[in-house]
Amino acid sequence: MLVGATARDVLLTHVFGLEVRRATYDIDFAVAVKDWDQFEALRTGLLARKTFKEGGRAKQRLYYRGEQGEYDYHIDLVPFGAISKGSNEIAWPPDLKTIMNVAGYEDVLAAAEPVEFSPGFVQRVVSIAGLAILKIVAWSDRGRDNPKDAQDLIFIMDSYASAGNFDRVYEVDGVIEAGDHDPDLAGVYLLGLDIQRMASENTLKVLRQIIERDFDRLLTEMIKPLRHLENVEERVTLRLRLLQQAIA
Repeated sequence: MLVGATARDVLLTHVFGLEVRRATYDIDFAVAVKDWDQFEALRTGLLARKTFKEGGRAKQRLYYRGEQGEYDYHIDLVPFGAISKGSNEIAWPPDLKTIMNVAGYEDVLAAAEPVEFSPGFVQRVVSIAGLAILKIVAWSDRGRDNPKDAQDLIFIMDSYASAGNFDRVYEVDGVIEAGDHDPDLAGVYLLGLDIQRMASENTLKVLRQIIERDFDRLLTEMIKPLRHLENVEERVTLRLRLLQQAIA
């Protein structure tokens, strides 16, 4: 399943024609595997194709050879599923000291969108609501070092009504009222409802804890790309509260 900012661009830009705020050159694939042996077999099989090379110490990273013959694109493989042994985390070998939160990945896989990239080639892409789930979880893991997940989250929230959901804003009971009859605000509330429908109770618990515990810090990071807007703190606070209300 294609995840991360490239999935964001595929859906929001190439499907719905929305301009993104932050460019990306990263390609992230989430892969359901039963254990580290199966993950390593996947890596080995890709490297054997000679169009990939290893990413050094980062076992999840490979580099793909582009059309010019250079290894232009780095690809991260995110393992999830049975490999987590029933928890929300995976520990990377060999020392098992690098921990990654994979809460929500199985939920969003079930709701992934099939996208045809070329005739006959269809790839699963995380849905926009699913991407919002993963962005919240990823931010909780690495937000102190990298604000990009928070910045992507506010972009998703701002864009949700325009991304094929404008009619639903008016059709789903209580949504337009929750947004005080502003379709963009209502879109944020609808996003929260879609997250609630998609996510397991375990994933919802994780999301609620992250937002409640780190609300102010998440808000600060979401505001950064929008500092030029008038009343930006009030604007973003209202959106984050609406999302929080919808998944409560």
